[in-house]
Amino acid sequence: MLEQFVVYLFAALVVTGGLMAALTRQILYAIIGMGLSLLGLSGIFLYLGSPFVAAMQLLIYIGGITVAIVFAMMLSLSMSLRPPQSQPQKFALAIVGAGIFFAAMATVVHGTQFPLLQEQAPEAAWAVSQLGHLLLNAYNLVFETLSLVLLLAIIGAILIARKEKAVQ
Repeated sequence: MLEQFVVYLFAALVVTGGLMAALTRQILYAIIGMGLSLLGLSGIFLYLGSPFVAAMQLLIYIGGITVAIVFAMMLSLSMSLRPPQSQPQKFALAIVGAGIFFAAMATVVHGTQFPLLQEQAPEAAWAVSQLGHLLLNAYNLVFETLSLVLLLAIIGAILIARKEKAVQ
């Protein structure tokens, strides 16, 4: 019972953070909403039995990218500007697009046969040393791509901060 409550709490955190990121007019609140959503996602990964992925979610996305975006926004002029007025036509078009996307994804997921696992992976497969060995050997491209994403986020944050500074 408590386990189900925690899963629903993390799922509610993901949905609440996503709605906050999508519907707010203030950029800082949108960034905070994104961070909340990523935190809930990390909790779901932890519940699914993947503590390494949950920790990487916290370190890379919340600790790296979200914090870099917050610093870039704090250093830029856009924090002092008023947000643009909302346009109902664009909002309605976005709702229609989201509905079409949701219907397509629901159709794909409903039509997919998901095989049941006969047995769980052994405990040794989830050891951090085993994951590190696989990341540096078999999944080296994925590991390097993740590093590149973090590097691009930091460079983007610096460029946003510098571009706004030059306007002054």
